[in-house]
Amino acid sequence: MTNTEASFDHLDVINSVLSLAYNLKSYPNHLHMAGYRISRIEPRFNVSGIGALNPDILFMSDERGLFCECKSGEYYTGQNLKLYQGITTRHLVEKGIDIPTENLELDVGIFGRGNMDALADRLQAEGITYPQVMMDDFIRKVSGDDFKDPVLRDLFREPVRIHGKPLTILKFSEDSSFKKIAPYIFNTLMARSVSGRIEFTSRDLAGDSLEEIWDHLDRKSQKILSGKVKSFLKHCKTGGLGEYLSNREDVWTIEINDHWKSRKKFSDDCNRLMDNLDQKTLWDFGGFGDGDDQVTREG
Repeated sequence: MTNTEASFDHLDVINSVLSLAYNLKSYPNHLHMAGYRISRIEPRFNVSGIGALNPDILFMSDERGLFCECKSGEYYTGQNLKLYQGITTRHLVEKGIDIPTENLELDVGIFGRGNMDALADRLQAEGITYPQVMMDDFIRKVSGDDFKDPVLRDLFREPVRIHGKPLTILKFSEDSSFKKIAPYIFNTLMARSVSGRIEFTSRDLAGDSLEEIWDHLDRKSQKILSGKVKSFLKHCKTGGLGEYLSNREDVWTIEINDHWKSRKKFSDDCNRLMDNLDQKTLWDFGGFGDGDDQVTREG
């Protein structure tokens, strides 16, 4: 996948794991073969007496659930891995997550790249024994206990070479910089102009840009990403796209004349704005939502 920020980051790992649930020819399809589908991305649970639990991904099969922790660092294990013992199907139901059976068995897996060797030592020292899967040239379980699901246990037991790249399923996340989200927002703005859907909210634009995966995001993630897109639109309006963008509160309008020269000018202006963006994250440009929504994550 193409990443405008770094060759390897948390979003890379998330997309690498999400892609395991697709039946791709050149990329491992372990979760697809085991019958798992994407259920929710970054769900947030309040586990009474324990704390807030924020997994990266929840997959669901007809009988089982799989929480996935996506790790890009070598030292940060995070608080999630100490909280999973408190999660039950009741928490899933309260979040509006469909469960296939009341006796749902939940697995937890930790996924990463070359960082997993160093991270495994850290996890062992902290007494965390969930199965740990490395995805570099091969995909295989390298440490930790076996998966509870016997199908996953068998699939991850032997190394499988990774020949292709994962899909870019989640194009940007809460932690993505303006530079990362810009190409997707610009493409969506152009598409809306061409199709005549020139009025929209920041939530509309965020959902259009992320496409079908939007519906799998936790509601709070949707709110944060909508705020991020709104902040980016304001930056665009004052940073070189003011002749195309206008708004009344959070109702925006994109106007690009229906002529190839006008569209080319818009594209050139977008590229110029992109060139003026640096690698700073959105947080450096100021807040965009409620104070309790400004949460950064470490993978």
